[in-house]
Amino acid sequence: MFLYATALSSYSLKVRIAAALKGLAIEIRDPPGGYRSAEYRAIVPAGTVPALVDGDFVLAESDTILEYLEDRFVQSPLLPENPRGRARVRFLGRLHDLRFEPKLRACFASVASRQPPQEASVEIASVLALLETEFDADGPFAVGPAPTLADCAFPASFTILDALEPIFGWLPSRTPRIARWRRTIAAHPVFESLMAPYRAVVAEWIASKR
Repeated sequence: MFLYATALSSYSLKVRIAAALKGLAIEIRDPPGGYRSAEYRAIVPAGTVPALVDGDFVLAESDTILEYLEDRFVQSPLLPENPRGRARVRFLGRLHDLRFEPKLRACFASVASRQPPQEASVEIASVLALLETEFDADGPFAVGPAPTLADCAFPASFTILDALEPIFGWLPSRTPRIARWRRTIAAHPVFESLMAPYRAVVAEWIASKR
């Protein structure tokens, strides 16, 4: 089993974090010819990263991959046992993928001009305010006392947010629940082992765009 991934892809890191939390040793491979290439699309018709290859089974889309790994490998479960907890985890995953990450990505083209799209800035602020109410009040993780799938996507996006904030003059996102959650992630060895190199990749990419 291996994962096609790229170093900058936040969705690739999301899957890598989940796999590491479950204790899975998944080989990481670059998309052959690049993820936009015909060669890669011949293997992964969606042409996106990440993509998981498990024998003759090829699966794209990060949330689907997370659910597959959760179903296939029962050790160190990353979904709560109770239905409400599982629903909250999935809600936060959708919130990240449908509202938070796309608006961050929409700002990438504006790094050089230092003028982010107004709509993106407003939506990012809105999502951050929502996260402050949706992350557990007692924590320490997003949903409950242990890591879940809800904790896998946000670390990469907050790393990108950190890099964009001083460029665009955004106010730092350091509200109490988010700040506590971020301290928890930073102190967790599995998260930090993957986040340290990712921060360097993001910093290098931002520097190349300025």
